[in-house]
Amino acid sequence: MKSMTTIKLALFALLSLYIVGCADDIIIEQEPTIIFPDPVELIPASLLGSVEDEAGLPIEGATVTCLNCLPQEELQTDEDGNFQFLDMEIRGNSGYLSISAPGQFDSHKRLSIVQDRINYTRIQLRQKLSLGTINTTQGGTLDHTSGASIVLPSNGIIKADGTAYSGDYEVYMSWIDPTSEDLNMTMMGDLSAIDSENNLVGLSTYGMLQVELETPDGTPLNLAIQNTATLEFPVPSSLRGNAPATIPLWSYDEAAGYWIEEGSAELIGDEYIGEVTHFSTWNVDVKIDPVNICGRIGTEARDRKIDLSYFQIKLSGASFQGVGGWLCDDGSFSFINVPAGEELTLDVFDFCGELVERIELGPYNTGKVDLDLITLEPENSINFIKVTGMAIDCDSLPLTQGLVSFDLGFNNYIFPVDTDGSFEAVLTTCGEFEASVQVVNTNLSELAASIPIFINSQSPDYNLKTIQACGDTPEEYFYFKVENVNKEILVEEILTLAPQILLQFNISTYTIQCIHPNLEYWVNIEFTDLPEENKNVSGSGDILTDVFSQLGLIYNSENLTINFSSVGPEIIPQVNEYVEGSFEGFDDNNNFVTGTFRAKPD
Repeated sequence: MKSMTTIKLALFALLSLYIVGCADDIIIEQEPTIIFPDPVELIPASLLGSVEDEAGLPIEGATVTCLNCLPQEELQTDEDGNFQFLDMEIRGNSGYLSISAPGQFDSHKRLSIVQDRINYTRIQLRQKLSLGTINTTQGGTLDHTSGASIVLPSNGIIKADGTAYSGDYEVYMSWIDPTSEDLNMTMMGDLSAIDSENNLVGLSTYGMLQVELETPDGTPLNLAIQNTATLEFPVPSSLRGNAPATIPLWSYDEAAGYWIEEGSAELIGDEYIGEVTHFSTWNVDVKIDPVNICGRIGTEARDRKIDLSYFQIKLSGASFQGVGGWLCDDGSFSFINVPAGEELTLDVFDFCGELVERIELGPYNTGKVDLDLITLEPENSINFIKVTGMAIDCDSLPLTQGLVSFDLGFNNYIFPVDTDGSFEAVLTTCGEFEASVQVVNTNLSELAASIPIFINSQSPDYNLKTIQACGDTPEEYFYFKVENVNKEILVEEILTLAPQILLQFNISTYTIQCIHPNLEYWVNIEFTDLPEENKNVSGSGDILTDVFSQLGLIYNSENLTINFSSVGPEIIPQVNEYVEGSFEGFDDNNNFVTGTFRAKPD
């Protein structure tokens, strides 16, 4: 929905000129001009994130626009709700995104940016449900299930062009709970604001209301000049003890990305009640003197220092409910416009949503604070998976621009490849863990990825050696690894189709075979059920290393689990064009065997 601030000011100015011209003794004060921050610095960074609905399910095809990227860029989320703005120039110290999807309220997200890092966020869209129907001649009151309500005037509704509207219209409303654990995902923008004296301030919210008016055919409507509506904001019980009797009202300016102070609301019973002159998203907040805080968080695990990449964090204090975010790929973070002169609490959460550590900070009284490295205690027992290797391009040269991508389904995390092609990506984990890893060549006009390697919590280390990211995924490939009970890698190899490599799928015996050209490796995977997409089947297999050597080792497994992630169409009965998937299990000596494959029939 377009912000009405500019339209309202322009129409109000025209009306003022008309009245003054007709009667010199009538004076109407014009609303003051709002001065927004105008940053000129361009910060190189990447933005990574995901979009979901209120049920926590990914939204595919949501439109995400980076409004302050130069140039401005728009894309759609993938089937898992993920989006990536890579290697962008961002104007100012925060990224500003707009997000829209059918059936959902539009959202805007402002997130602080760490220069030259991969900055991460998650966004939850609110379902756009009609609160009810109102007729312009009558006006009326509608109540929301949260306890919020709206009182609309009679004969006071206009279209976007300023002309009067008459008839029925739909009212849409969503309440954003200031005490919700998901506030950082659901709130509009962030808590940066411009007060009535044009000062940049921070806010502590007591609740937000998204309100939209539409004709039955979906045409946006708004309040006419000199008309008001009344909004009632429920105050959660945990906040009532500190709730002031009078609180500023703020509307969100979607074009500029800041909250604008416009009037006030009174605390009556358990609700804040105030009058508004137009509709956008409204907020009841107290002002705070802002300070910016930057830092980085790491830990020690398995006798090495690691970054806590992409962990969720939340900063709170006595005067505000808290602001949240996520760590960058190197564990760094940045908070803007948080309370100065106040003791703060920084909570760190793992991927399972469990609190890892609570850190006391502050108080800070300066405009910007750069913290020393925060190292969490080793007894937190944080697990991680390390993936190393050398990335090459189509000409088998080191990849100078690339990423290592961990696909966990709904969540996608990326790490940079060094300019010499080497990489060491470390992702912290919790609980049962499964992911697909690919190396992505970002130096092409269209991104090209390597074969996918499936990893899980059974193994802490993966050495992909030399892996090629070039064009489409190879028609056939095979990756396998064997490690002992001490997590030591016994054998690991990636093979792709080439004249000297034989990789075949024999449907008559349901066997996938991979034979190295120099007979250094021979892999045989057998199963009895027909392959089906997203189906697990039981199987067996063996891996022979140094086949013709007296030192050859054999890893036999009778209990493999084979998952087919993709299966091509049948070319003849019971023979598919290709099969793609992964396998895992234990061999006779309790070594863990895992692998990834894409194979075609002979």
